[in-house]
Amino acid sequence: MNRIKEILKKPWAAYTFALCSAVLLYMILANLPAIGRVLASVWKVVSPIIIGIIIAYLMNPLSDLFEFRVLGKMKNKSTAHVLAVVLTVACVVIFLAILLVALIPSLIQSGSKLVSNWDEYVAKAQSFFLKVVDFAAARNIKIDVSKINGLIDGSFTKVMDIVKNNIKPILGTLGNVGSSVSNFLVGVLFGVCFLVAESTLKDTLAKCRAAVLKKEKLERHNELWSSFNTVFIRYFSSSLLDALIIALGALIFMLIMGMPYAALIAVVVGVTNLIPTFGPMIGSAIGIFFLVLDRPINALWFFIFMCIWQSIDGMVIKPKLFKGSLGIPAVWTLVLIILGGKVAGILGILLAIPLAAVFVILYNETILPRLNKRIAKINDEPVVSETENTDNQSDEIAVTEKDTAG
Repeated sequence: MNRIKEILKKPWAAYTFALCSAVLLYMILANLPAIGRVLASVWKVVSPIIIGIIIAYLMNPLSDLFEFRVLGKMKNKSTAHVLAVVLTVACVVIFLAILLVALIPSLIQSGSKLVSNWDEYVAKAQSFFLKVVDFAAARNIKIDVSKINGLIDGSFTKVMDIVKNNIKPILGTLGNVGSSVSNFLVGVLFGVCFLVAESTLKDTLAKCRAAVLKKEKLERHNELWSSFNTVFIRYFSSSLLDALIIALGALIFMLIMGMPYAALIAVVVGVTNLIPTFGPMIGSAIGIFFLVLDRPINALWFFIFMCIWQSIDGMVIKPKLFKGSLGIPAVWTLVLIILGGKVAGILGILLAIPLAAVFVILYNETILPRLNKRIAKINDEPVVSETENTDNQSDEIAVTEKDTAG
């Protein structure tokens, strides 16, 4: 180790490092497509395992509740753990079954109504475009809507022709969807296996970390992992609860107003609300599209309600659920969502924000103290120990959370 430090102090070491970095950067940029294909192949292999870890992580609190609260008096702890996992899986399956039983009839009814009224919706769309053209012509504005009219003319037959002419891309998309579903199902199986082997995996990981790390660093890492766990639990539980609240609000409003497709639009609004930043806008746009086809006035009322409901969600509900910000600027949130979507699709979009929050914690807790220590050493200033700096930051975080809760 000392030998390496001595070599790094040589004048030529910095130039060599810079030259190697430049060559490496050039090779990466020159082979980006190949690297992208390799990463995609690796992701296909690894994604079921990652999905399994996430599923096991999300079900673990419920499993612990059964194991330590409900079955805590059982003498055989391994049997209690297996029973807790079985009860957890049963609760999840029952919840999904109840949800599907409640939603599937409404979804089928909404879908059949959409198909049966397709020609009527197309006629309304044509009438709307003709009114737009007449309105523009009265003000000497020329609008070419021939392509739009050509697209919607012929209604369902035109759609079927488009499907026939693009059968290969559609089949490719269906294949990707099928692959994603199969990966998810395999991930569910992995998740149950991870949950059953939870204690063994934790013990193995703890022994490996204890063998590699010293006592002080091990305690420090345990604190970091505890912070990471708090971030993920808060983010996922709050996101799911917030999506449920938004979906229920939209469903109740649409049922009161007697609007069609209430269950379908509520599900879409709730699911898309899980996507940060863009999700609420996407869900609202889809709902407005369906309602415009039936009655434009319903779409207007739905748009007004969703603006008010999402504003209440952003200013009241989410701050209460998330208990403050995760410490990520809004601009970076957009960048991270786009990058996460490019790398890992929907899963990347959902994980981008909590992973960024973990990086912020890692930066504040480990990288920043070392940088401050290095700067203080260069400027001959008194060096604040990493422990003192961490304690000060923890006090500041505690005060901030207390103020936010108050």
